[in-house]
Amino acid sequence: MKSNYKPLGKYIHPVVGRNNDLGALPLVGLSIQKKFIPSIANTIGTDMSTYRIIERNQFAYGPVTSRNGDKITIALFNDYDKALISQAYIPFEVKDTNELDPEYLMMWFRRPEFDRYARFKSHGSAREIFDWEEMCNTLLPIPSISKQREIVKEYNVIQNRSTLNQQLIQKLEETAQAIYKQWFVEFEFPDENGKPYKSNGGEMVWNEELQKEIPLGWENVNLSSIVNIKDGTHDSPVFRNEVTQVQISILSSSINIC
Repeated sequence: MKSNYKPLGKYIHPVVGRNNDLGALPLVGLSIQKKFIPSIANTIGTDMSTYRIIERNQFAYGPVTSRNGDKITIALFNDYDKALISQAYIPFEVKDTNELDPEYLMMWFRRPEFDRYARFKSHGSAREIFDWEEMCNTLLPIPSISKQREIVKEYNVIQNRSTLNQQLIQKLEETAQAIYKQWFVEFEFPDENGKPYKSNGGEMVWNEELQKEIPLGWENVNLSSIVNIKDGTHDSPVFRNEVTQVQISILSSSINIC
């Protein structure tokens, strides 16, 4: 084991705050995506004084691991200054943020290696539990605080770029869908003059199979008449028996694949 791997218990301790004052705080839970989410629990008639208080930059995790598949429900809380969580979760915090950066620690909790470790260390008969003692015994690399913050900064830059790329992809997908609808559903593709076909007098004819008008010269054809299928299984008797016909909706018309 490398020398900079340290037991996590040296840097964290549990938070035991209770909602004794019955404050009007938001109630949150944890998801297997390792995020806090608004709780949907029915709290009518529930003694809310038993709920725990979690504050910004504190963590919480669900010790019962047998019901979550391969993921451990754990997250860093940064949504509000304070919130309530169920007593089923264990809240904790970093003792000294000048020794261990909470965001650096959360980076490690997101790693699949941590999930595998926690599942391996879980124990119990009726249900498996990754208890607080096992959490404290977890060994993690703890470099200098400056290095931790440098790693967190680089990680956030990559995450922000990834988010921007996903937003761009979503916008491109929405644009493609809008063009598809305009051209092949509403038949407003550019004519020879660059104007929308249908609304500028483009000739339409009735299609019996679709029970709607389509542009003159358009037709329904079998896919096999316009493409050669070369997937290595097309001539297999098994393929023919199991999949005799597939119908795909393309360009607002039905094309039969033989």
